[in-house]
Amino acid sequence: MTHTKMALFVLALSATLVFAAGCDDDGAHQVRGQVVEVVPKSFSELELLRIRDDEGRIYSFETEGFVGFTPSHVREHQFLGQTLLVTYEKRGAVLVATRLED
Repeated sequence: MTHTKMALFVLALSATLVFAAGCDDDGAHQVRGQVVEVVPKSFSELELLRIRDDEGRIYSFETEGFVGFTPSHVREHQFLGQTLLVTYEKRGAVLVATRLED
């Protein structure tokens, strides 16, 4: 491989890695934890949900529509000390909850 081809290859590889690092992670993730805070958007939707996992990490989630539980049901979990399983997506620096389960 000539120096020019090698330089172009390294440049293309670097650009690909930078692009991949800047892309949103569209895979689903899950975390289980205690409800720390619930902010309702409406009767059926959450504006904000914060949970604490077993290791003490706090996760803050936004939502886009109904995620399986109403804010009042999530508050029941908070008051009773019951955990929730949150399925979410990473969109840049934002965590978006897509589904809540007992």
